Amino acid sequence: MTSVPELLVLTRIQGGWDLFQTSYVEAARTLRRNPGRLADLWAERRRAVALHPLSDDLRELYGAQIDRSRAAMARLAPPLLQRYADQAVPLIEHSWLRSIPLRSSAVEAARVVLKELSLPDGEALATVSSPPGGGPAGRTAKTATGFRILATDDGTTSSLAVLLHELGHFLYEADPGPGPTEGIVHYVESEAAALALGRVGFDRYLAALPDAGERRRLWASYCRTEAWLNHFYFLTEAAELGLCEPPPGRLDMLYLRDTYSSTVGYQFVYAAASSLMADRPEQLVTRLAPAGGPGRARGHFAPPWHPEPAWHTAATTAAGEEMTSRW
Repeated sequence: MTSVPELLVLTRIQGGWDLFQTSYVEAARTLRRNPGRLADLWAERRRAVALHPLSDDLRELYGAQIDRSRAAMARLAPPLLQRYADQAVPLIEHSWLRSIPLRSSAVEAARVVLKELSLPDGEALATVSSPPGGGPAGRTAKTATGFRILATDDGTTSSLAVLLHELGHFLYEADPGPGPTEGIVHYVESEAAALALGRVGFDRYLAALPDAGERRRLWASYCRTEAWLNHFYFLTEAAELGLCEPPPGRLDMLYLRDTYSSTVGYQFVYAAASSLMADRPEQLVTRLAPAGGPGRARGHFAPPWHPEPAWHTAATTAAGEEMTSRW
């Protein structure tokens, strides 16, 4: 590859964006109960796909990830998915997670995990608040003064798993050191940091609980399914863009992934991040520690398409709008 596209170009699906930015739960309920509204969303998505720009460099980047994602899906199958009306849906089976009560709040449980991993906890955990409208879809949002984490706390370990993922985003995004601040590499590294801290941090929490062996096995299955879904959605989007055949298998309710319902272009980030951290989540978590110095996480995760990333651009939508959240 001679060059890597600098910008993460996203084409917004305005109807889905408006739905999911207010309340994930209400958005999902609306689309499930109103076939006409769902048909309109898919029609708008098809129009966005047709308009989505694909440079030669981006096509090459997608092609490399398509090969990785196909290989990963073959290794990761079968996924542990929830079912609705006898159809698999893109939600991970996690009833076991919701059956484990937290000994304290999700924030306090996360504080213990971060300290054990030698990661900073004060600034990040002070920003945590509930997302507008509630729902399971946490996110890390950019504010006028920095970043804040939006995540719910239902008193179970499911909340802790979501919060640890968002803390990975926060620790990467809030790092004040030099290095790329936006762009494809930034988004992929941020997502890889979130996936890695979620996986490693929650496994560390489970290790201290009774029946740790079985629960850690279930968590490993959860993480494999998460990666499977990331590759599945990327290959689905790549197929829509005419770059490959659709992935094997079928899922109902694809709209349940909010980024798929609200943008074209972001699924690459999830898949590339999953490839990046697949075999070394602990190493990526170590990169987030203060001992690494300013800019400790930036440009060091070595995304799989390039051994020495060094890019520095702003991520925009196709309309030139700055993206302000990490999912």
